[in-house]
Amino acid sequence: MTPQNDGGPPTSEELRARMVAAMDATGRVAEAFSTVPRHRFLPERIRPLMSQEWVNRADDPDAWAELVHRDEPVVTQTDDGAPGGPGVPSSSSSMPSVMARMIEAAGIGPGMRVLEVGTGTGYNAALLGELVGSAGRVTTVEVDGALADRARGVLSDAGYTVRVVSGDGADGCPEDAPFDAVIATCAVTRVPAAWLSQNRRGGVVVTPWTPNAALPGGLMARLEVGRGWAEGLFAGGTSFMLMRSQRWGGGAGHDPRSEPEDVREVADDPRRVVLDERCGPQLAMMVPAWRWGVDWPNGTDGDHRVWLSSLDRPAWARLHANGRVEQAGQRRLWDEIETAHAWWSERGSPAITGYGLTVEGDGEHRVWLGDPDGPSWVQEVPGV
Repeated sequence: MTPQNDGGPPTSEELRARMVAAMDATGRVAEAFSTVPRHRFLPERIRPLMSQEWVNRADDPDAWAELVHRDEPVVTQTDDGAPGGPGVPSSSSSMPSVMARMIEAAGIGPGMRVLEVGTGTGYNAALLGELVGSAGRVTTVEVDGALADRARGVLSDAGYTVRVVSGDGADGCPEDAPFDAVIATCAVTRVPAAWLSQNRRGGVVVTPWTPNAALPGGLMARLEVGRGWAEGLFAGGTSFMLMRSQRWGGGAGHDPRSEPEDVREVADDPRRVVLDERCGPQLAMMVPAWRWGVDWPNGTDGDHRVWLSSLDRPAWARLHANGRVEQAGQRRLWDEIETAHAWWSERGSPAITGYGLTVEGDGEHRVWLGDPDGPSWVQEVPGV
């Protein structure tokens, strides 16, 4: 039973109990979240993911404690730690309920040897350590040296025997292999070969995965490891920061003033196809090398339009609320999107959990619907 506080702000134990109750976690995973104090691992200065306002513990300890114990992600670093940047999140403490879902998907239990990629604050590593117990081992790899040093100290101070390695998580940690499970707290477009080769046959890889680094969002892949390959269904949607070595390199989109080569009218608002969250991930997998954005040609008081831009060759499309579609370049991007959307709709609009991913030993990534022998799409990563 959680101790009750007689007046005044709630205690850390009370806040942690409230957070766990909101997570819908069960069994040993819920016990781990109830035991490991999140506030021991988060830095003194944090901010909500969707806010630019930082919360400093010294200035407002109650607000800091409330934010720490919400079931939501918390930004802990921006701009890879460089001062004076635009404030782009580069490290965070993930949403606890998502962390729990990943841990459950990996089946973490006593005695297991686990590789975590993306140490961050060390909080997730502590949870893994709690679950594997003294008979198991957790190795966690962090690309940011300053974050690794901090996490190493906090984990030690909190009493967790976790090995923190400074390096690129794509390389894994061969000296501690083989592992029973690999859990990544960063998204990848290509599952690194080391995660397969350093995992025992029958082990699992649980990682956020995205078919396209230039598009928002992603999927949670749970892959069972075979002899040189891994395969499994997606466990749902999720959104994580990309592994630093696999970030999208940027680049110009289309010029909004460009004259179209092909103009036509469609019966319905074409923008809904791209903006529909139910089919967005499927379109990203079925149509390679593209991104989208929104602009307001007549100012914010007018209707916005959606633009599409190719990543592998000069091509673009613009989608208007009144059904007007404009295209130009070496691809007809709207035609590709429209065809893929029709294919998805004709098959009953299958959810993303009906799709799976196979990673072959030669590095090929192939997404399939239903089972590995069903309709499939090889995933291409353009050099951008």
